[in-house]
Amino acid sequence: MAANTTAKKTTADELHPCECAAYDALPADLTDADLESGDYEVFDTGCTATTKRQFAPGHDAKLKSFLIKHGAAGHDIRRNEGGVATSASAEQHAARYAFGHMVAAGVKRAEEKAVEKARKAEERAARKAAPKAKAPKKVTAKVGRATFTGHMDGDHFVYEVKGKERRTLKFQAA
Repeated sequence: MAANTTAKKTTADELHPCECAAYDALPADLTDADLESGDYEVFDTGCTATTKRQFAPGHDAKLKSFLIKHGAAGHDIRRNEGGVATSASAEQHAARYAFGHMVAAGVKRAEEKAVEKARKAEERAARKAAPKAKAPKKVTAKVGRATFTGHMDGDHFVYEVKGKERRTLKFQAA
């Protein structure tokens, strides 16, 4: 009698959804009215891949960038498993993977970048709102026998000679 040599299929050989498809993010500023009406946007990775492994090829990087982007934006990140959604920060969700430290560093870097961008925007707005100093109009005038190019400061003609600034009330406009 021959032995039964058919192997059982293991769960590792079966196709299942990619791990990154289990994640989505909700805006952090949702109100009860938004939740009741369903008038809000749910962000997801857009993954529809099936795989025998935990991630489809390249989808671990896809999940990492998703967690960094939405973690830095302050979104509520959920992991859906078996019909139960678990909310946590991007760093907490990423801690279960080998790239968890990269997500934590990426979120921190993105937040610092956003703060710097806001600071620069404030500086630009302040410069734009400040009165602009007009460059003095260049004037050519004759002082004594020589002709110089300078600018007017009130009644004074201001010009340079040998790198030193000179002022005079006695000049003729050329």
